[in-house]
Amino acid sequence: MKRLMLYSTIALFAVGCSARPIGGETGWKFYGPAGQAGQAGVAGPAGPAGPMGPAGPMGPSGAQGVAGVMGMTGAQGATAPGWAKFNNILFDFDKSDIRANETSKVDAIARYLNQNPSAKVGIDGYADPRGTDPYNQALSERRVNTIQAALVKAGVPSHKIQTGAFGEKRLKCSEKTEECWQRDRRVEVLVSTGN
Repeated sequence: MKRLMLYSTIALFAVGCSARPIGGETGWKFYGPAGQAGQAGVAGPAGPAGPMGPAGPMGPSGAQGVAGVMGMTGAQGATAPGWAKFNNILFDFDKSDIRANETSKVDAIARYLNQNPSAKVGIDGYADPRGTDPYNQALSERRVNTIQAALVKAGVPSHKIQTGAFGEKRLKCSEKTEECWQRDRRVEVLVSTGN
Protein backbone atom coordinates (compact mmCIF):
# COMPACT_ATOMS: atom_id res chain seq x y z
CA MET A 1 0.00 0.00 0.00
CA LYS A 2 2.85 2.30 0.75
CA ARG A 3 4.27 1.44 -2.57
CA LEU A 4 1.06 2.32 -4.33
CA MET A 5 0.98 5.71 -2.68
CA LEU A 6 4.54 6.42 -3.65
CA TYR A 7 3.92 5.48 -7.31
CA SER A 8 0.79 7.65 -7.44
CA THR A 9 2.64 10.71 -6.14
CA ILE A 10 5.49 10.24 -8.61
CA ALA A 11 3.01 9.86 -11.45
CA LEU A 12 1.19 13.06 -10.55
CA PHE A 13 4.45 14.95 -10.28
CA ALA A 14 5.57 13.71 -13.67
CA VAL A 15 2.28 14.66 -15.33
CA GLY A 16 2.38 18.12 -13.73
CA CYS A 17 5.93 18.80 -14.89
CA SER A 18 5.18 17.80 -18.46
CA ALA A 19 2.00 19.99 -18.76
CA ARG A 20 2.23 23.12 -20.87
CA PRO A 21 0.12 26.28 -20.98
CA ILE A 22 -2.91 26.20 -23.26
CA GLY A 23 -2.99 28.07 -26.55
CA GLY A 24 0.74 28.55 -26.94
CA GLU A 25 1.08 30.97 -24.03
CA THR A 26 4.62 31.32 -22.74
CA GLY A 27 4.04 31.51 -19.03
CA TRP A 28 1.79 30.41 -16.30
CA LYS A 29 -1.07 32.58 -15.16
CA PHE A 30 -2.08 32.84 -11.59
CA TYR A 31 -5.34 34.51 -10.71
CA GLY A 32 -5.71 36.31 -7.39
CA PRO A 33 -7.63 39.27 -6.01
CA ALA A 34 -7.42 42.58 -8.05
CA GLY A 35 -4.88 45.18 -6.86
CA GLN A 36 -5.48 48.93 -6.26
CA ALA A 37 -5.60 51.27 -9.28
CA GLY A 38 -2.44 53.28 -9.94
CA GLN A 39 -2.26 57.10 -10.15
CA ALA A 40 -3.71 58.80 -13.25
CA GLY A 41 -1.20 59.59 -15.96
CA VAL A 42 -0.46 63.07 -17.41
CA ALA A 43 -3.27 64.43 -19.62
CA GLY A 44 -2.58 64.35 -23.33
CA PRO A 45 -2.76 67.47 -25.59
CA ALA A 46 -6.19 69.00 -26.28
CA GLY A 47 -7.89 67.85 -29.43
CA PRO A 48 -9.06 70.24 -32.19
CA ALA A 49 -12.13 72.43 -31.48
CA GLY A 50 -15.42 71.05 -32.65
CA PRO A 51 -17.72 72.88 -35.11
CA MET A 52 -19.56 76.00 -33.81
CA GLY A 53 -23.10 75.36 -32.66
CA PRO A 54 -26.13 77.30 -33.89
CA ALA A 55 -26.55 80.91 -32.63
CA GLY A 56 -28.82 81.37 -29.63
CA PRO A 57 -31.79 83.75 -29.52
CA MET A 58 -31.06 87.50 -29.47
CA GLY A 59 -30.94 89.03 -25.99
CA PRO A 60 -32.91 92.08 -24.88
CA SER A 61 -31.79 95.52 -26.11
CA GLY A 62 -29.50 97.51 -23.85
CA ALA A 63 -30.25 100.96 -22.46
CA GLN A 64 -30.06 103.88 -24.87
CA GLY A 65 -26.73 105.69 -24.82
CA VAL A 66 -26.16 109.33 -24.00
CA ALA A 67 -27.04 111.78 -26.75
CA GLY A 68 -24.11 113.23 -28.68
CA VAL A 69 -23.04 116.86 -28.67
CA MET A 70 -25.37 119.19 -30.57
CA GLY A 71 -23.98 120.33 -33.88
CA MET A 72 -23.52 123.93 -34.95
CA THR A 73 -26.61 125.97 -35.71
CA GLY A 74 -27.14 126.46 -39.40
CA ALA A 75 -27.66 129.77 -41.10
CA GLN A 76 -31.00 131.41 -40.50
CA GLY A 77 -33.47 130.78 -43.27
CA ALA A 78 -35.50 133.32 -45.17
CA THR A 79 -38.50 134.94 -43.55
CA ALA A 80 -41.61 132.83 -44.00
CA PRO A 81 -44.12 134.07 -46.56
CA GLY A 82 -46.70 136.37 -45.01
CA TRP A 83 -44.26 137.81 -42.44
CA ALA A 84 -42.25 141.05 -42.65
CA LYS A 85 -39.24 142.02 -40.56
CA PHE A 86 -39.40 145.04 -38.30
CA ASN A 87 -36.28 146.61 -36.83
CA ASN A 88 -34.60 144.54 -34.12
CA ILE A 89 -34.86 145.92 -30.60
CA LEU A 90 -31.36 146.08 -29.06
CA PHE A 91 -30.31 145.68 -25.42
CA ASP A 92 -27.36 146.62 -23.21
CA PHE A 93 -24.97 143.93 -21.96
CA ASP A 94 -26.65 141.60 -19.43
CA LYS A 95 -29.82 143.77 -19.40
CA SER A 96 -33.43 143.05 -20.30
CA ASP A 97 -34.98 146.51 -19.85
CA ILE A 98 -35.83 148.60 -22.94
CA ARG A 99 -33.31 151.35 -23.65
CA ALA A 100 -34.73 154.85 -24.08
CA ASN A 101 -33.61 155.01 -27.73
CA GLU A 102 -35.43 151.71 -28.49
CA THR A 103 -38.92 152.63 -27.19
CA SER A 104 -39.93 154.17 -30.52
CA LYS A 105 -39.55 150.72 -32.17
CA VAL A 106 -41.97 149.20 -29.66
CA ASP A 107 -44.44 152.06 -30.30
CA ALA A 108 -44.23 151.48 -34.08
CA ILE A 109 -45.03 147.78 -33.68
CA ALA A 110 -48.02 148.52 -31.43
CA ARG A 111 -49.30 151.15 -33.84
CA TYR A 112 -49.11 148.76 -36.80
CA LEU A 113 -50.93 145.98 -34.95
CA ASN A 114 -53.65 148.29 -33.69
CA GLN A 115 -54.23 149.60 -37.24
CA ASN A 116 -54.29 146.05 -38.67
CA PRO A 117 -56.60 143.95 -36.49
CA SER A 118 -55.84 140.68 -38.35
CA ALA A 119 -52.04 141.09 -38.05
CA LYS A 120 -49.91 139.24 -35.49
CA VAL A 121 -46.37 139.75 -34.21
CA GLY A 122 -43.59 137.28 -33.51
CA ILE A 123 -40.80 138.28 -31.13
CA ASP A 124 -37.66 136.15 -30.65
CA GLY A 125 -35.06 136.92 -27.98
CA TYR A 126 -31.29 136.39 -28.21
CA ALA A 127 -28.10 137.02 -26.23
CA ASP A 128 -24.44 137.47 -27.11
CA PRO A 129 -22.14 134.46 -26.55
CA ARG A 130 -20.63 135.69 -23.27
CA GLY A 131 -21.98 133.75 -20.29
CA THR A 132 -23.18 130.16 -19.96
CA ASP A 133 -25.83 128.63 -22.22
CA PRO A 134 -28.44 128.36 -19.42
CA TYR A 135 -27.84 131.96 -18.31
CA ASN A 136 -28.07 133.31 -21.87
CA GLN A 137 -31.25 131.31 -22.49
CA ALA A 138 -32.89 132.83 -19.42
CA LEU A 139 -31.66 136.33 -20.39
CA SER A 140 -33.18 136.02 -23.87
CA GLU A 141 -36.49 134.92 -22.29
CA ARG A 142 -36.47 137.98 -19.99
CA ARG A 143 -35.89 140.26 -22.99
CA VAL A 144 -38.85 138.72 -24.86
CA ASN A 145 -41.07 139.04 -21.78
CA THR A 146 -40.12 142.75 -21.48
CA ILE A 147 -41.12 143.46 -25.11
CA GLN A 148 -44.31 141.42 -24.79
CA ALA A 149 -45.33 143.35 -21.66
CA ALA A 150 -44.63 146.68 -23.40
CA LEU A 151 -46.78 145.69 -26.40
CA VAL A 152 -49.66 144.57 -24.18
CA LYS A 153 -49.37 147.87 -22.26
CA ALA A 154 -49.58 149.71 -25.62
CA GLY A 155 -52.91 147.98 -26.39
CA VAL A 156 -51.84 144.86 -28.35
CA PRO A 157 -53.92 141.81 -27.30
CA SER A 158 -51.64 139.09 -25.86
CA HIS A 159 -53.12 136.39 -28.16
CA LYS A 160 -51.67 138.30 -31.15
CA ILE A 161 -48.11 137.95 -29.81
CA GLN A 162 -46.01 134.84 -30.54
CA THR A 163 -42.75 134.49 -28.61
CA GLY A 164 -39.52 132.51 -28.79
CA ALA A 165 -36.18 132.64 -26.95
CA PHE A 166 -32.94 131.20 -28.30
CA GLY A 167 -30.13 132.37 -26.01
CA GLU A 168 -26.84 132.54 -27.89
CA LYS A 169 -28.04 130.40 -30.81
CA ARG A 170 -28.24 131.96 -34.30
CA LEU A 171 -25.48 134.50 -33.73
CA LYS A 172 -25.31 137.34 -36.25
CA CYS A 173 -21.49 137.36 -36.36
CA SER A 174 -18.51 135.60 -34.77
CA GLU A 175 -16.07 138.44 -34.03
CA LYS A 176 -15.26 139.13 -30.39
CA THR A 177 -16.01 142.84 -30.60
CA GLU A 178 -18.58 145.07 -28.91
CA GLU A 179 -20.14 145.90 -32.29
CA CYS A 180 -20.67 142.20 -33.03
CA TRP A 181 -21.95 141.41 -29.54
CA GLN A 182 -24.45 144.30 -29.78
CA ARG A 183 -26.00 142.73 -32.88
CA ASP A 184 -26.65 139.57 -30.87
CA ARG A 185 -28.22 141.32 -27.85
CA ARG A 186 -31.57 141.68 -29.57
CA VAL A 187 -35.22 140.82 -29.90
CA GLU A 188 -36.10 140.14 -33.53
CA VAL A 189 -39.56 141.30 -34.59
CA LEU A 190 -41.67 139.79 -37.39
CA VAL A 191 -45.16 141.06 -38.21
CA SER A 192 -47.69 139.06 -40.23
CA THR A 193 -48.85 140.73 -43.40
CA GLY A 194 -51.80 138.41 -44.05
CA ASN A 195 -54.53 136.75 -42.00
